[in-house]
Amino acid sequence: MRRSKLLLCASFSLLTSLACSKQPPPLTAPSGEQPGYAEQYPSRLTALRTRFAEDEAKVQAALPQLEPAAQKLGNADPATVKELFELADETGKSQAYADQSLEAETVSRFWDEEKQPLHQKIAGAVSYQSKQKQCSKECGDDLAGVAAGASDRAVEKQLEERQQRVGELHRYVEDHEEQLGKPNVDAAEKQAGAIAQLSHLTYVRLEMYRRELEAALNDSSDVGSTLDRTQKDADAVLADAQASKSRKALAEKRKASASAAKAALDAEVQQARQALADMEQRQKKLIADYEKSFGALTDALEQKAKK
Repeated sequence: MRRSKLLLCASFSLLTSLACSKQPPPLTAPSGEQPGYAEQYPSRLTALRTRFAEDEAKVQAALPQLEPAAQKLGNADPATVKELFELADETGKSQAYADQSLEAETVSRFWDEEKQPLHQKIAGAVSYQSKQKQCSKECGDDLAGVAAGASDRAVEKQLEERQQRVGELHRYVEDHEEQLGKPNVDAAEKQAGAIAQLSHLTYVRLEMYRRELEAALNDSSDVGSTLDRTQKDADAVLADAQASKSRKALAEKRKASASAAKAALDAEVQQARQALADMEQRQKKLIADYEKSFGALTDALEQKAKK
């Protein structure tokens, strides 16, 4: 009887453990069978590889500047500066920072990619209002150019202010203004923000790129089939004597897009797989380099605080 009870308890514990460790099902379905996604797929693989390399290079270039930049904080209390920088390091690894950073990244990328048509719309609206106010054409054109340029700076500035509002670093700097010294406040916060970004890129963003690329590569087979199907469907329309001119023109467009993506697919998938195989080691090296540089920075501040 006792043995049966023990077996029952063990079985119940095992089932409970399995239930607790069971992963929830995916929230989204794969996109490989969607023609629009398939046509953009090679470019997506390229973008993920490129962004990983760009952010990796950004961290590598910034690390040698960490300690020299901290020396520019004048008579700021080194113990407070050290605490601020350690907070920045931890902040960069947090979920809240990652959420805000991704939001800002999305807005910045959208603005960069759509800047020209947005500038044209802004300039057009300003020119129209200038005419309504009976301004000269020269004046209207000048105002339109100024407004378009100002929009770039406004977006960048607003993203910075938004990051400050939700970030812990701004709160810390406000709370420790006396220890930092008022003349050093802006520089200290800027340096802390740079450390938070480096920490985020090193520990979080690069790993996110790696996971995104790994997940995207799972779609490669479906993408190839979808592109083949798109070309086949387009050929059927083009061979149909009853199809209208507009329908055939659309089929030509669809076929051209699918053909271009298909031509690039194999090479992009191969390069993505090669990049993915190296990413983990590159991350480990970057983490080691970051920890060495950040450790040297905090050690220097600690020694300065003891003097």
